[in-house]
Amino acid sequence: SKMNVCCMKRVCNGCILAAQRRGMNDICPFCRTDLPTDEASQLAMIQKRVDNGDSVAIYFLGNQYYYGMLGLARDGPRAVELWTEAA
Repeated sequence: SKMNVCCMKRVCNGCILAAQRRGMNDICPFCRTDLPTDEASQLAMIQKRVDNGDSVAIYFLGNQYYYGMLGLARDGPRAVELWTEAA
């Protein structure tokens, strides 16, 4: 499964396969938003949801900081702040 950053929905592999068979390779099967093509676009989508107070997005951003993904530097204290905010 994978997390779609546009709507913060976890999509199982079966749903991904079904969407691909329907020709929905570049859009989210849940919200029909175009999927981001690079890390900067992904981060912008996540940040927009964080700014709106989406707790799932805040938690997800915390994970990105903790593991140093999406071009972010590894930052454990920042990750804990975000996880606490999401709780």
